Amino acid sequence: MRIESRKENTSFRVRLQDRMTFSDHGQFRDLLTEITREKAQSAVFDMSELVSIDSAGLGMLMIALEESRKGGWALSLRAPQGHVRKLLELACFDKLIPILH
Repeated sequence: MRIESRKENTSFRVRLQDRMTFSDHGQFRDLLTEITREKAQSAVFDMSELVSIDSAGLGMLMIALEESRKGGWALSLRAPQGHVRKLLELACFDKLIPILH
């Protein structure tokens, strides 16, 4: 997975690209640490270019939700497409994390 992030005032904009799998766990954890360390108030994960996510990737999103709650920042997902969107819906992530279109 490729991750591009930038801080805009008190918000992080994160673009996730390609495939989100177990091998991305370390890189993703580093991102969450950075968001919390920078005292962000919110983070939007743009998933429009994410073509695949496996069960470990779904687990990483749950970790992100837990970290956001502990760190006091709001998490939302933007524009998941195709396979990724269907898996998020099947796993009821739309009930846990706001999904922006």
